[in-house]
Amino acid sequence: MYSKRDKGIIREYLRDGQVPAGEPIILKIYKGLIEGDPTRGIAKTLDYSKIKDFAVVTAIEQQDVVYSGGIYQVGDIKVQLTKELRPIDETTQSPGDRVVWRGNEYRQVGKISTNYLEGYVLYDYVFRKV
Repeated sequence: MYSKRDKGIIREYLRDGQVPAGEPIILKIYKGLIEGDPTRGIAKTLDYSKIKDFAVVTAIEQQDVVYSGGIYQVGDIKVQLTKELRPIDETTQSPGDRVVWRGNEYRQVGKISTNYLEGYVLYDYVFRKV
């Protein structure tokens, strides 16, 4: 998947404890719900903490859309991070963690996959614009 040159660059960045190879993103880590006030017409709102980070972001290929069984759509993006994010959980009604990239907010879709490189874990996600 990665060439020897790519592995060398990634290894060097990971050794420094950061992954500046990629684009700046904002991770929105879900904290919970902020209670509203139904008597005043104020609904509950989602509460997130924001963290600046870097990630490798690429577009989903047409082949992935065709063979995903309807999970992926044109416009979805693949994001590779060194941090594990919480996915959407239907049983607990958790909306999961999100990503802000180029001014747009994205939510997770599909399954998370992991890659191992030089003792580091890289998490691959697919996100869809909210």
